[in-house]
Amino acid sequence: MRYTLEISNRKKNMFCSYCGEKIAADQKFCHNCGTEVRTTSKATDYKTERIPNVTVPKIVYVPVKQQRQIGIPGTYSKWCLGLGIFSLLIGIITLIIGYNYYRVLYWSSYNTLRMVVIAIVILLFRVGGLIMGIFAKVNSSKAELFEPYNDVEKTGSILGVLGIIINFIGLFLSLFGPWSIFRFPY
Repeated sequence: MRYTLEISNRKKNMFCSYCGEKIAADQKFCHNCGTEVRTTSKATDYKTERIPNVTVPKIVYVPVKQQRQIGIPGTYSKWCLGLGIFSLLIGIITLIIGYNYYRVLYWSSYNTLRMVVIAIVILLFRVGGLIMGIFAKVNSSKAELFEPYNDVEKTGSILGVLGIIINFIGLFLSLFGPWSIFRFPY
């Protein structure tokens, strides 16, 4: 499809309506784009000013994170799951044992050394569970980088986070809670 341009017979500066280039009044075609030029006697029908350049939006290519392929769990995923399970189990068991010890066994026992040793052992287990939960998350991050997508890694990551939360709560209760090791009547 060819575009045509009609310009007036006036001797002012004229511009191509297709590309905006300056053209002479006696030209039959635009020297830039080749659009045919026609003249008319009605000067008010057409603009004799330059058409402003239209800015075209630039296309910016944003790198998209490459999707991981689904595959067999690797070493990091298996470690993540194992550490997540152990962290969660240690957290649950130490909460149960710690609560029962501090609430029930504490009152029936008057051996102060035994109470302190058991409290410290429970505290160390909670710290160990917290560390296992953190290492489960570290292995989850490594599995995301080096291994294909798998449910073992995601499950281990979730269990690791739950283990971190439960062990942190138990650790907080051991140190500052109602059955804190600092509240023993020595």
